[in-house]
Amino acid sequence: MSFDDDLKAQAEAERPFEDVSVAVNKNLHTFRFRRMDGDEWANEVDKHPARPGVLVDMRYGYNIRSIVKAVAPKCGVRMDGNVETVMDVEQWGKLFKALDGAAVARFGDAIWGLNEYGPAAEVEAAKKALASTGTA
Repeated sequence: MSFDDDLKAQAEAERPFEDVSVAVNKNLHTFRFRRMDGDEWANEVDKHPARPGVLVDMRYGYNIRSIVKAVAPKCGVRMDGNVETVMDVEQWGKLFKALDGAAVARFGDAIWGLNEYGPAAEVEAAKKALASTGTA
């Protein structure tokens, strides 16, 4: 497959997503987060520098709490069964006020996994696949 073929296939592929279920008012609600465009993700990372002395930020390399709140409206939707429902920024703000810290952390884990861990794992898998063919 040529580089141009790879670019075309990537552009046409569905972006990876992760569903996260949380309780709101003791009722279960599911939110779907999709991998963001690389430039958009990188720009958001630049806007949310790590807070000095905050261990969770040192782990991620940026302020994970503020970036999650900033990007959730851009990469997340609420699921109504199998239907994706877009929420506005005001609804996301109300949701974050309603959630407990563990739920916010699960949103953060999903968003981080889609935009940081997943792409890094794909590179490693491609390296292993190339090495197994003996052409590396």
